[in-house]
Amino acid sequence: MKPPLRPRLAPARYVTGPGAAAEPERPRAAWSVREKRALLAALRAQAALGLPELQPRPLRDRLPRRSEAEILSFLCRLRGRAAREAVRTQFRHCLEQQRRRRAQLPAPIEVWLELAETLAEGLEEATAAAFSQVLTVAATEPLSLLHSVPPHPAGSAARPDAGGSAPGTPVTPPSPPPQPRAPGGFAVNFQRVYEYLGRLCRGGKGPPLPPGESAVVLALLGSLPPELGALDRAALRAHLRAAYGALTAPRPPAPGPPPAPAGPPAPGPPSSGWGGVGLCPLNLFLVPLRLLARAEPSG
Repeated sequence: MKPPLRPRLAPARYVTGPGAAAEPERPRAAWSVREKRALLAALRAQAALGLPELQPRPLRDRLPRRSEAEILSFLCRLRGRAAREAVRTQFRHCLEQQRRRRAQLPAPIEVWLELAETLAEGLEEATAAAFSQVLTVAATEPLSLLHSVPPHPAGSAARPDAGGSAPGTPVTPPSPPPQPRAPGGFAVNFQRVYEYLGRLCRGGKGPPLPPGESAVVLALLGSLPPELGALDRAALRAHLRAAYGALTAPRPPAPGPPPAPAGPPAPGPPSSGWGGVGLCPLNLFLVPLRLLARAEPSG
């Protein structure tokens, strides 16, 4: 029995014309150290000229054994490798920073600042507006004006608005009338000091203070450490520890009726004042006022 007929085809090396097989791509030769140095010198020469784009023709003149396509392909691989290495280095740097941050114990002031930010979420504007209003009222107090140097007459300042303003509304205090300077050229106007602090509380930037008022502000900042040391630190420490424990303790779920089916919440009466919030934005840790007074000397 004869085997079936099989078509006989000519080898590919003998086929010519449009149907001829494409010549297989030869493997690229590895770049030698000499070629890499020549390429680096050519790239530095182009960088020194300040050309906006890479010119492959001068690179081809330095590397006669390489075509422009091979040079551009090699440069593309180098760019990809550099980009991957940069991303890998940045990722390792971020991981190292996270490990160091987790290993370092936060300072007590950082713990309290984080707790205050959590408690005052959404109340920062109201707190700043309240402090600004307090300072605006203090700017027109008769005692503040009488203790200025030179003293201001009590009737020279405009009376504050009796109706008040809504929280967050900027209040522009009246500008003080010009006063004669005290003997020696040193003058302090406490109205300007309070106005300056009130604008800072609202996030603004007041005009530069004169030398006398600037000295008062610096003296106030410098007196903070001694004033904190003069408080009843034992009672204040006990209260803050109790407040921290109460604020950070886990809250058990409150018993109540079963949850209502999913749907839009029913409209209810809005909470009145800060009672609906459950805390006072000006005293987040509920510190009693008696603990903010100077401690009586022992003995």
